[in-house]
Amino acid sequence: MKKFTLKAIFLMALLFVGFQLTGRGQDFYDGFTGTGDISNNNGWTIHSGTGIIPINSGSLVYTGLQAPVGNRVTIPGNNTAVSADVNASLTVGTVDAAYYSALINVIDNTQIKTSPDYFMSFGATSGAAVTILGARLGIKSVNTAANYRLCIGNTSGGTLTYTDFAQDLDFGTTYLVVVKYDRSVSPTVAYLWVNPTSLGGSEPTGFVSCNTGTSAFSTFASICIRNSSNTPKADIDEIRVGTTWAQVTPTGTVHYVATPVITPPAGVYTTPQTITMTCD
Repeated sequence: MKKFTLKAIFLMALLFVGFQLTGRGQDFYDGFTGTGDISNNNGWTIHSGTGIIPINSGSLVYTGLQAPVGNRVTIPGNNTAVSADVNASLTVGTVDAAYYSALINVIDNTQIKTSPDYFMSFGATSGAAVTILGARLGIKSVNTAANYRLCIGNTSGGTLTYTDFAQDLDFGTTYLVVVKYDRSVSPTVAYLWVNPTSLGGSEPTGFVSCNTGTSAFSTFASICIRNSSNTPKADIDEIRVGTTWAQVTPTGTVHYVATPVITPPAGVYTTPQTITMTCD
């Protein structure tokens, strides 16, 4: 019997053996590769208002996160001219909990008030009518409009009180925002991270949470962006939805697994190997 090093086995696998590549994915991803109005691209649908949310050239970037693809959207912060709510359908359905993440750059203090209002959320339906919303990502002005804070609300019903992420954020700076929504408990709970301490892997600490709303949430049917009377003038990019932390915070390295599926040439004996490759 001939003996081969792991390296030799791997080379033989490349030459003679089929293999399967499996990478990390998510339920939904949009890097905004189109142009024009978001409602005309990648399955987004307008469900309220008559304005547009434009796709503009250039991407937002966050160190450590996978490199961006495409462009970015801008919610204009001009409700009178371009009020619009849009959603894109999801397939995660009735899982207990789901995450969404986005890169967000609030350009200036246009329209932001001292009381919070939301500009992203999950929807319990999709398409032309979305009225039940969960995990509402809110924003409010602080320090006499010199800064802002992001905040989180779980759902409507009862007396919803948003929870601040206790960090005064700067206009013109890109932040990675991650939201988790657990619909399996009553009342439901929404969690918020801003620039989390770790990407990929397991969910870190450092979050704030909200469970003050009392309405139930039946299914993760859509991800929503809202431009309304108190929403900011902001760029949004790299939106991801998934059922794990790793899916919505992928690092700049993609890991693949190669698994041999047929026997090498005659005279060569190997035990099928599972080989991990790292590709930048």
